[in-house]
Amino acid sequence: MKTYREIREVTSETITIPVPQELLHQKVEIILLPVDEAAVPDSRQTQKGWPAGFLERFAGGLPEFPEIDSEGAYEPRDTFG
Repeated sequence: MKTYREIREVTSETITIPVPQELLHQKVEIILLPVDEAAVPDSRQTQKGWPAGFLERFAGGLPEFPEIDSEGAYEPRDTFG
């Protein structure tokens, strides 16, 4: 299923939506959602190709992992070489 997404600034109580040719004469679902500004990709790109602000949003996003208990002392093994 192909979807169409368009982000617009609402300036009046009426929105006119151009319908793509392949959707003519079909039932469609229209959903209006407020845009989360942090989720909208910025047109600027960083040097590494990531969208601007991408790394800042996800840095530190992993939970703190608990400390792992020691598995005890290992037997000595022969070294290579």
